[in-house]
Amino acid sequence: MIGADWFYIVFRVFHIGAGIAWVGSVYFFVVFVQPTSAAIGPAAAPFMTELLGARRLVDRILALATVTTLAGLILYLKDMNLAGGFSDWIGTARGLVFTIGGVAAILAVALVVLGTRPGVERLLAIGRQIGQATEQGGAPPSELVAEVPILQGKLRGYARTGLGLLVAAVIAMATARYW
Repeated sequence: MIGADWFYIVFRVFHIGAGIAWVGSVYFFVVFVQPTSAAIGPAAAPFMTELLGARRLVDRILALATVTTLAGLILYLKDMNLAGGFSDWIGTARGLVFTIGGVAAILAVALVVLGTRPGVERLLAIGRQIGQATEQGGAPPSELVAEVPILQGKLRGYARTGLGLLVAAVIAMATARYW
């Protein structure tokens, strides 16, 4: 029994600790950083380049998401096994709600991997190309300049969708035992 208790303690600390940092980071970015950057306009470019490029914010958030998801999956599989298998586990309200929360979190991770990360990399590459053209005294290519607001809009949408999925996951995880 003590071994099982330590198992849950260790994996819950990783799951909840990394999850708090993950959701908090996304919340702070969506609610404060993105709107502030948009309000400042082009003057925010050096800050966002430092934050997203040099500081690799997306990779850091993805690392938190990975720890959270893997620890959660281990806890999920343990509980599922104790319940007698997947069909028995998902047949309980608690198992179903944990499943919904887990799926929401996994979708949020997939959104970062498939949308946010490539979009940020493309935006940073465009920023470098525009910067090089400007340093050389020429005008940046108009197609690159036109692509920036489109990418920014997509990234804003990804971030908001990700935050919505994470809120759903948090609600599911926090309330699963009470259903």
